[in-house]
Amino acid sequence: MIIMRRMRTKKTEEDDKNISEELKEPSYENNPEVTQEENSSNYNKIVAGQIYNFLITMYKFFIKTLLVILKASGIYLLWICLHYFSAHLYIKFCVPDTIIGFIMSPFMIATPHCQGLRWIVYNAAGIISNMWILIGAWIYSIIWIYNKDTHMEPTSL
Repeated sequence: MIIMRRMRTKKTEEDDKNISEELKEPSYENNPEVTQEENSSNYNKIVAGQIYNFLITMYKFFIKTLLVILKASGIYLLWICLHYFSAHLYIKFCVPDTIIGFIMSPFMIATPHCQGLRWIVYNAAGIISNMWILIGAWIYSIIWIYNKDTHMEPTSL
């Protein structure tokens, strides 16, 4: 087992050495058999691989950040959707824009589904208003902290 571990370590050390040598800028004097085009194409492949890895890392970061934002704002998105759909459903089922809807509206107001839709519209509107106040306070606090950190004392002449 000790021999196997030593073989593995030697192999990984050799791989690390090869990788570090590949990342160096191409040198044309070291190997006269390799042409300048081959050497620069190998270097370009390495740089392209590094750019690809960077883009993959940035993509993963963007997706993780987007998921965190969606999880944090999911409850507000739910209330926004509830407000929108319940307002349209209230108009459709409780106060239709016909003559019969006008005549039936005093009777429809007392039905349970109209009361529930009205409750959702009213409470969702209050929650959405509070959301905007919260977002405004958060933006103001960021601006205030930024200005506090960058505020410079006037210098005397």
